[in-house]
Amino acid sequence: MRTFPARRAVLAILALVIGLAMLTPLLPTDPYLRYQLLEGTIYDRSRWIYERIHFDPAPIDVVFVGSSRAGAGVSAPHLQARLAAAGVPAGVANFSLPENGRDLHRVIETEMLTAKKPRLIIILVIEKPGRFGHPAYRYLAPTADILDPGYLANIKYPGNIIAFPYRQFRLVAGAIAPETFGMTRQFDPARYAGTGYDTTVSFTTGDGDFVERDKVVPAATLAKGVRRYEKGVNPPILGPDFADLEFGDERTNIARMARTAAAHGSKVAFLFLPYYTGPHIIQERRFYERFGPVLDASFISDQSRYYSDAAHLNHAGALVVSDWLAPRIAALLAEPATAGR
Repeated sequence: MRTFPARRAVLAILALVIGLAMLTPLLPTDPYLRYQLLEGTIYDRSRWIYERIHFDPAPIDVVFVGSSRAGAGVSAPHLQARLAAAGVPAGVANFSLPENGRDLHRVIETEMLTAKKPRLIIILVIEKPGRFGHPAYRYLAPTADILDPGYLANIKYPGNIIAFPYRQFRLVAGAIAPETFGMTRQFDPARYAGTGYDTTVSFTTGDGDFVERDKVVPAATLAKGVRRYEKGVNPPILGPDFADLEFGDERTNIARMARTAAAHGSKVAFLFLPYYTGPHIIQERRFYERFGPVLDASFISDQSRYYSDAAHLNHAGALVVSDWLAPRIAALLAEPATAGR
């Protein structure tokens, strides 16, 4: 009896695995399940974002996207109340998630524009943009965006592609047996965090860490955190002539977000929130100003009583920033939309 050579068996199995992986883009998946893949992580707010967009009839007129600095720095319900008190009724939502990555912000914007009609999209910016995409992008992005992220200098592309088949199989399995994988196919109003979800109050992350947003931290403690933070901040390496390459995630996706917003009749603005004692200079300010105004909240950077750690405001600081934003946003809402470039 002839036996199948071991090497041929291994190659056949490998070919089968590769073939199945190549077919995964064709697998039908539910976007609601995509936004549940990150439950139990620091990004588990993504489920609420999807539910706020698709299952909550309340309008979204002003929306914030960005990293946790925006999440800690702007109280959507407080800002909405201040706008209403000024005679400017507008639904406000804060769709920020921890960590940087413009590719994910573009995905969230695109998802939002499928169901809502925001008048103003405010994108958080910091002193120096990140060079790479967001860690959660490979979980939340549609298939087409995973396969073609839109720019060449994407260092995370190989990892996203390698992880993609597993994601697709997990989504298919979740559609077949959602409870087994901790998912639900139907929206449950009882577990929905609500229209007025406030990202600036204390909370427990999906992985069990408690984040205190009411504390006031001594300036000396904040200064130690600043020194640690600044050690990880690297200045531009390639120079201005190659900024589109070095900061491809930032520049490509910001431009795409502005064009998409303009196509839907939405305006774009940028909010700068500094870290404690951080510089007031925004490296990419001139680039951002091609697409919309920069709302510069650097006035708060030297006020230690408003920071819960080196990079994030506490709840009191968020209220100060939200109060400061209200008249500026009201003025922007009163202006006609202009096309992005």
